[in-house]
Parts: sequence; C-alpha cells; structure tokens
Amino acid sequence: MKKLIIFLLCVCIVGTGGFFGYRKYKNSQDEKKVVDVVPVNLMAQTADMFMYTSSEMQGEIVSANSQKVRVDTEKLVKKVFVKEGDEVKKGDTILEYDMTVVELELAQKENQVKVIEQNIKMANKELAEYRNYQPSENAPQPEEPDEPDYPEEPYIPDEPADPVIPDEPVIPEEPVETVDTVKPAFVPASGTGTKDDPYIINCNEKTKVTKLFMNRIDSTGKYAHLNVYDENSRLMYIWIVGGGSLKDKDLTEWCVSDGVAADKKTGFISVDTSAKHYGLFSVAMPEDYIETDDSSADSMPEDYLPDDYEDPSDHDDFYTDYEDEYDDGTDEQPGNMDYVYSRSEIQKMIADKQSEIKGLEIDLKGAKMEYENAKKQKSDGKVVAAIDGVVKKIGSASGSDTDSDTEGENEGSVEDTEDPGMEFEEDPYGEESSDSDVFALIEGAGGVEVRFMVSELKLPQTAVGETVNVMSWETGASAVAEITGTDSEPYSYDNYNWGENPNNSTYYVHAKLGESTDFSVGDWVSVTLNQTQSQDSDSLYMPIHYVRQEGGDYYIMKAGKDNKLEKAYVKAGQVMYGSFIEITGGLSMSDRICFPYGTDVKEGIKTKDSTEVLYPENYY
Repeated sequence: MKKLIIFLLCVCIVGTGGFFGYRKYKNSQDEKKVVDVVPVNLMAQTADMFMYTSSEMQGEIVSANSQKVRVDTEKLVKKVFVKEGDEVKKGDTILEYDMTVVELELAQKENQVKVIEQNIKMANKELAEYRNYQPSENAPQPEEPDEPDYPEEPYIPDEPADPVIPDEPVIPEEPVETVDTVKPAFVPASGTGTKDDPYIINCNEKTKVTKLFMNRIDSTGKYAHLNVYDENSRLMYIWIVGGGSLKDKDLTEWCVSDGVAADKKTGFISVDTSAKHYGLFSVAMPEDYIETDDSSADSMPEDYLPDDYEDPSDHDDFYTDYEDEYDDGTDEQPGNMDYVYSRSEIQKMIADKQSEIKGLEIDLKGAKMEYENAKKQKSDGKVVAAIDGVVKKIGSASGSDTDSDTEGENEGSVEDTEDPGMEFEEDPYGEESSDSDVFALIEGAGGVEVRFMVSELKLPQTAVGETVNVMSWETGASAVAEITGTDSEPYSYDNYNWGENPNNSTYYVHAKLGESTDFSVGDWVSVTLNQTQSQDSDSLYMPIHYVRQEGGDYYIMKAGKDNKLEKAYVKAGQVMYGSFIEITGGLSMSDRICFPYGTDVKEGIKTKDSTEVLYPENYY
C-alpha cells in the first residue's frame, strides 16, 4: 500500500512539473511573437462619405385620402357592385368573393397540416427503429466445428472391385435435420465460411433464404453451401452462395427450389436458366438413380457421393440453443433489421432521419400559419368602401366579361372587353405604377401626398413631423412635405437601397403636400430628407474584415497602453456595400488595431506599428 501511495505521489509531482514546464515554454514562445497594428485613421471612413446614399429617394404622388383594394390572387371575384366614376359612401359593398373557393382552400390547408403531422409521426417511429438496430459488427459468429480426424492416408482395398448397387436405396440411420428458413443468425452443420471450407447448411425443398442472410454472407465475403435434401434425407443438389459477387439491388428472399425441377422417377434434375439465380448450382444426385413406380428406389452408389460429403448426424453436437432463441415461429428477424447495417451506416441513417424531421417541423409551422391566416380571412366574402369618395378604377368579376345585373343604387358593370386591372392604357416604356395591381381605387377629398421608400436603418430620420423636399421629375415643380407616418409592415427590399445592407427591409413613408396643385396623382418625384439632427461625430466606417463578430456582439483587437493586444468590444450599425461596417462607439481614429485572425492574434501578444492595411483579394 505504501509503495502505491509513493508511486501516485511521484506521478502527481511529475505531471504537475510537466504542466508548469509546458506553460512556461508557451509563455516564452508568446514573448517572442509580435503582431503588426495599423492606425484606424489609415483605413476608416467618416460618416460624411456615405451620406449621399440617403440624400435622394424615389417617391410617388398619391391621394392623401384613398382606398386601394387588391384582390387575393387565390380567390375568385364573384360579383362587382360599382363602376368607374360612381360615388360611394363608407360601408357600400364594392365586390364579393366566391366563398366556395375560400371554403375549399381552408379545407386544403387544414388537410395539409394533418398530412405533415402524420409524416412527422411516421418519421419519429422510423427514427426509434433505427436507434434499436444492432450493427453488423455485433452479429454473433457461428462456432467453428472441430476438425474431424481423418486417416493420414486413404484406405485402398487389396483388390479393386466394381461398385455394388444394392437393391434398395441407402438411407441414413437418422434423418438429416434441415432448416425451413436460412436466417442471418445461423448455425452451420460444418465449415468455417472460407472458399475451401464453406459453411454447410442443410435445407429441404421448401427452405426459404432470407434477404438478410444473403446480405450478411455476401457483404462479409463468406461462402456457404446450401445442401438440399428430399423427404428421405437424400442429397439432391447444392446452391453455392456468397463471395461478394452480388449487389444490394440483387438481394431478395428466395426459395432453394425456385427454377429447379426434380423428376424423382427418372432422377433427372433441370434448372431454368432464364430465372434469377443467387448462386452457383451443383447437382448432387446421380443421373442413373431412378425411383420405381412402387415407390422403391435404387440406392446411390458410394462412388457418386461428393468428396466432401459428411453424414449430418456426425455434427449434431454443433447445434446449440442459439437458433431456438431467435425462432419465434415467423420469418421476421429480431429487431427486423439487426446485423444488416454497419455502425456508421446506422449513424448516418439516424442523422438523415433527424434532418428530415427538422424539415417537416418547419413545414408544419408554415402550414399551421397558413391555415390560421386562412381562418382569419374567412368572412362573408364582401369588401366594402372604407371612405366616402369616387371610384377611379375597378376590375371585373372572374369568369365573365360582363356583369349586367344591377342591385341597388350603387351597383353597376364594367365594359365587356375590359380585363381586371386593365381599364387604363399604359405606356409600355414608362415606369410601372405602384397601383398597377390595384383592383379597385377610391379617391376621397383631402389633397395629395407623397409616398416614398426608406430602409429600416433610416427610419429614425423620418420621424413624424420631419420635413422632406419633393421635386417632380416631369414638371420640375418642388415643394416641402411634412412626414405624417410610416407603414407598420415592410414593403420589401429593392434596388433603391443598393448601397446598404441587403438584409434591411424597406418601408413606405407618407408626407402631406396639402392642397398643392403642382402635383398630380401618379407623378414620380425625388425626395430629399431635411436633416434636423447632426450626424453622430463618433460614427465611422471600418473595413468589415477588421471587425469580428461573436454571437450578437462585435469586437476588434487593438494595442493597449503597454503595447500588447487586447480585445475591445464595439457598437456596430449598418453594413454598406457588403464591405464597410458602421462603428458607433468603442473605437476612435487614434486607436491601433490588427487583422483579428490568425494563431498569433490573442490577448497579451506584443505589437509593432505598421502602415500596411490588409485587404482580401477582389476587395474592390
């Protein structure tokens, strides 16, 4: 016991000494490392350099008090109740949808949710089965039989004699024990599975060979002889299988008598060459063996027995309770697919199934969202006027060119040849109006306003009450408009914000022009923000590759007071052109920073001043 304690103490002392020695060695190596740092003022750009990107935006003159009706493309307009030029009151019916389509759509979306839920349930069931598979590496190996004692020299009779054919067939004293199904977990009558010493498996004419057995014997490169006996335990023919000659697509369950015809009266055995075979066929019964009409038969001459023929009764001791353990009276294998796939194949199957389930869960989330939205949109199918005004544009009902029926004071029809949304002649070379997809347009009193698009990072500059300069591209007229609000939902991202972070969303901002007569609805205008707040003096733009991201935070590696590297977190803003990132705090022009990548870049490393700014290839 004392020796063990002394030994453990020695190991601890040596290990501790080695650890501190390694630490000292690493520290000494770090003392020799030097990293170049570059002043920020050699690479940073001031915020003024990027002001031009937000100086001018595109806008459109629209009615300050208008209602635009865009029909759902997945619904059909059953009837239109107004025509162009009609005066409508708030609450008047404009159009009515065909609710048959709405009901069908709702049922389809509900069914889609149920289908995906069922697919997830089945996928989880398959995943559980995969996790219970036993890999082929764990498959039990059959016991190797003891080699029988053969005489060193074959027995040679004193005088050769012609083979004597007895009057009655020679039948073994004990019947050969055969298997009805050849399973992957088998116990051979003999053999080690090599080409010279194959597994010997005794079968009857009805024996089934499972696909799992074929997969195992072929994938492992082993050989097996399927000896087929008749009801009198006489060897008829042999199937030689294995050796890795088959492909997975060729493997299937088969019967040893498939394609084989045995005439017991004549002793003739034939094989259908056009049938699918899974091994080599060998005839074991002599051709002159004939069974008489009274069911008596001549015996098989001794010389006709194969050289490797062994009496199955000599190997009864090789059979164990192993096969009985898996024999449940059916052809199903334990775990269904045990020992078929390798451990790596099972792991890949599990990973693929998990990925499939994640995709299905995402699909289910989207399907449920669509179903809930469809339920919310379900109503009586009528769209009514939200303001008092005049109908400036109206489409026609689906599936008909005319709607001659009129009901009530405000009902009407559209001209026969007009298509939905095509009432006005359009200039094919002109700018597409943002109202081109509007089915119905109602304009009320209240003058006109300008509507323009702004990226989300500039929304703080477009607060209610701020003013913008507006100039018409057609007439050159200019005016000042006051911002009255911003849409709650984004419009989208498009090329008006080409210089900014492409992940930014774009919003519609509205500015009131009052009763100006210099602008008409539909005019395109340029809009310039009147900046009432000074630009943040601490804001600067850095090459994005000099700033690293850590989760949701950003940091740089800069030289500290002792000229050693230290990590410093910064506040980041928008990304411009995909190359520059706005820094609004934590960094100044006097700081010296390094390219924050590489094995030598870590806190505590010495720094050396440099003027070389590193840029990746194809940076510009």
